[in-house]
Amino acid sequence: MKKTLRFFLAFVVLAHIVLQASAQDESSFGAFYALPVGSFGSTDVKEGGFAKPGWGFVFDSRSTYKFLPKGMSLYFHSTYQWNTMDTEKVAEAFTQALGRRTVTSSSRYSPLLTTIGPAYTFDLGQKVKLGVNTSVGIMFNNTRAFSLQVYDDNNNELLRETINFNNNVAFAYTAGFELKFPILENVLSGAIYADYTGAKQKTELTFDTLDPISSFQKIRYLNLGFKLIVPKKKAE
Repeated sequence: MKKTLRFFLAFVVLAHIVLQASAQDESSFGAFYALPVGSFGSTDVKEGGFAKPGWGFVFDSRSTYKFLPKGMSLYFHSTYQWNTMDTEKVAEAFTQALGRRTVTSSSRYSPLLTTIGPAYTFDLGQKVKLGVNTSVGIMFNNTRAFSLQVYDDNNNELLRETINFNNNVAFAYTAGFELKFPILENVLSGAIYADYTGAKQKTELTFDTLDPISSFQKIRYLNLGFKLIVPKKKAE
């Protein structure tokens, strides 16, 4: 776990250094609604992530270089979110699969994402702009451990296990767009945006009495949100 966190922090620091060395045009921050996509939100007992819709925060910045075409910039994207695991559905799925009543405690996913890539801005009018972007980077997802109990027909406990998730840093990619509009001219803008993120995470499940299990989990979600954009102050 410590090695994973050091790797993630090193990537963030490197990205920060690259951006500080460039002409940073704007910074933005906001919040979003996170919708699980595909197997991440599935309730299939074999490969489902049982993730429910959640919320998160986004921090972005854009930097331009002289050699880039007009409208193009370097895009730095960072998010943190939380998606509750639907442990009631987990209990139902295991009850059906095992033929025994199963009870689980609460759990949640907390993906932390950092990516860098190109962005392009188009003028849709005098004030409204359309931005598109794509980026690649890394994701670290912290999954909260939860307990699982299995009972027989007489309500006698047959099994009690704590399931721990030892997740590795995963390669991640994003693609998105935003509609940007001024709030205070040359001082503050707003943007409605959406982006799609995907990653394939390797994880090791450990238990109280059972042998560890290594597996992969696809983490995919669609974020819909709003952010405030602060432009760089122009030199006088």
